[in-house]
Amino acid sequence: MRPSLTLFFTFLYFFANGQEIKGNIANHEKSEMDMVLMLFGMDYPISIGSVDKKGQFTANLENISLDQIPEENRSMSIGPLYFNFHFNCNSPEDFGGNAEKLAARQDYVRLTEKGDWSGTVFLVSDEGIKSWLEDPGYINAVKGSFYEVMYVDEDISLNVTCKSSVYAADDEEVETEYSFDIELKKGFNWVEYTILEVHETDPNIRASFPSKVTITNMRDPSKMMWIGKYY
Repeated sequence: MRPSLTLFFTFLYFFANGQEIKGNIANHEKSEMDMVLMLFGMDYPISIGSVDKKGQFTANLENISLDQIPEENRSMSIGPLYFNFHFNCNSPEDFGGNAEKLAARQDYVRLTEKGDWSGTVFLVSDEGIKSWLEDPGYINAVKGSFYEVMYVDEDISLNVTCKSSVYAADDEEVETEYSFDIELKKGFNWVEYTILEVHETDPNIRASFPSKVTITNMRDPSKMMWIGKYY
């Protein structure tokens, strides 16, 4: 399938009821598609809802069964919690007894049509964040939020701030701060990353990157834009 440069984005309306989000994808104007997660491989998509021809969608993370996922696929995709967030602390010790608890991270929502992967959806508060997520080495980060999905095997409460570091140049290492204040329930969860500060770099060396980030449960889905690419 050849990539298309067509983008669609959402900001007409959203509301949440528990783990459910409803909204409208502007400029969809395509056939009905399934919204799926592919944490356990393309052969085992997990449906979380659908989008109709007019772009209206419902996505729900509640009551998802993993009975159809072979144990081999689950074990390959699930790993320690400390290594499954978009931003990681320097040491698993920062997470204490939660570090080795099992989790799996899904970066983007996928769209499928008749079983074929037809699009990828980015959940962001600003279109500039979508560009940065696609190419963080060359596109500057901007302040705002982006959203992912995380699966955990058990309820987990995480409240910790850790220091990490990112190389800005050959001889410069920049300290970063990641603050986790999140309640993960057994199953699937919406996770919100809020970029509070961006470290500006020499663009000839690398793009600017987030230096202070909070990681929480999804706070306000009305701020979300759903931006996607079709294939």
